[in-house]
Amino acid sequence: MSAMPPTAQHIERLRAWRVRGPRTKSLEDLVPSLTRAWQRAERRTGAFADAWSNCAPESIAAQCRVEHMRGGVARVTASSSATAFQLDRLLRGGLLKSLRAACATTLTRVEVRTGSINPEQV
Repeated sequence: MSAMPPTAQHIERLRAWRVRGPRTKSLEDLVPSLTRAWQRAERRTGAFADAWSNCAPESIAAQCRVEHMRGGVARVTASSSATAFQLDRLLRGGLLKSLRAACATTLTRVEVRTGSINPEQV
């Protein structure tokens, strides 16, 4: 048998260090990470939703829906532009400060959008 040249031996040693192993694509590996991500998102959004239900006036809360919260930014969808305007005025008038105090997670701002508040009406 012939011995490998030194350059080939060097390449084989590098390949052992630098080449990634084969990736597994089983659902068994994917489900726990997805579950953790969903639980984190639910905790963040749930904390804001609780603060929203405690602080927002019922007349406005009935016409809005909490969408999600990511990176300290909460998204709320209003049923009409008039409701969105009223909510914007309330947020600037002190509601944002109340929400920050009541929310267990960091809240930097609230995005208000206009859209359908019933998921069935897509």
